[in-house]
Amino acid sequence: MERLFLKMAVTRAMPVWIRYLAATLLVAGSLLLRLLLLGPGPEMPFLMFMPAIMASGIVFDRGAGIYASLLSTALGVWFFLPPSRSLVITEATVLLEVAVFLGIALFTAALLEAMHRALASLAAERAGLDQANDQLRETLAQSGTLLSEAVHRARNDLQRLAATLRLQAGASADVTAREALQVASDRIAALARINGRLDRHREEDGRAQVESRGFLEGLIADLDDLAVDMRPIVLTVRAESAMLPMAKAVAIGLIVNELVGNSLKYAFPEEMDGLVEVIFQREGETFLLAVQDNGIGLTAGAAPQGSGLGTRIGRALAGQLGGRLELEQVAPGTERPGLRGSIRFPAAR
Repeated sequence: MERLFLKMAVTRAMPVWIRYLAATLLVAGSLLLRLLLLGPGPEMPFLMFMPAIMASGIVFDRGAGIYASLLSTALGVWFFLPPSRSLVITEATVLLEVAVFLGIALFTAALLEAMHRALASLAAERAGLDQANDQLRETLAQSGTLLSEAVHRARNDLQRLAATLRLQAGASADVTAREALQVASDRIAALARINGRLDRHREEDGRAQVESRGFLEGLIADLDDLAVDMRPIVLTVRAESAMLPMAKAVAIGLIVNELVGNSLKYAFPEEMDGLVEVIFQREGETFLLAVQDNGIGLTAGAAPQGSGLGTRIGRALAGQLGGRLELEQVAPGTERPGLRGSIRFPAAR
């Protein structure tokens, strides 16, 4: 019905004389059909006129509908109501019948016109909405392009900075300074890798969101290539798919980089074989991020290995996510108790 009304825009724009002539022909056709089916008797005098009135209102406009209503009423009175061939009505019941029919016919014409206008207004609003959606999609595409360019530039800048620090570390005679520069270079290079993964696994609709599973799997693949090398250590990922804001994805990537790096450095001494697993899953209204290994673990009372900077960075980043980094043994009481670092943080922060 909606399509029918909208297609009538062409006929509604026709010249007035064509519309009224067509309405006249519709009413005349209804009159002939009434005479053929029921004859000239007074029974149901207006039965066949209503379709002509509705057709005039649908195909043309309110004016044609009102004209068809009035013409139908006049022809019904003239041909079928006593006294025959007269527009004079003497009986009250007949007058009431004519008034009811005319009222219904005029109301129908007005109702059809209101439907025409409402549907035309709805079509115009839809067209405007479609245009706005097209503009929004174009804007999102442009935003996605700009975002991708920004990520590329940031990654290139970070890579250049990391290379500069490595050169300075190689040229430094001070062992402490050289180690500090190398550590800084490694962390900046890690941030550059994370930025690269952000762009690869970002949504194509321009939103600054990243798909978690592909992002973490790609990040662990990078770490496997760079840090594991020929060591008998396996890195695995068990990650659910979720859309993460870029800022949250960066923090998650840095935490994974630090915790996996700590496992590779300290959990498997003397070429020990091992497994490091990264877990990311949703638990109700929170996300769980965990990195666990089956290495030598932490010995109670023993001096911490390394500077502890990686753990401090992990705790700080966990705080940014709204969670807290917890460290615990995976298999306490065994020869290889392992270590598990886990963070639970709100999913909708």
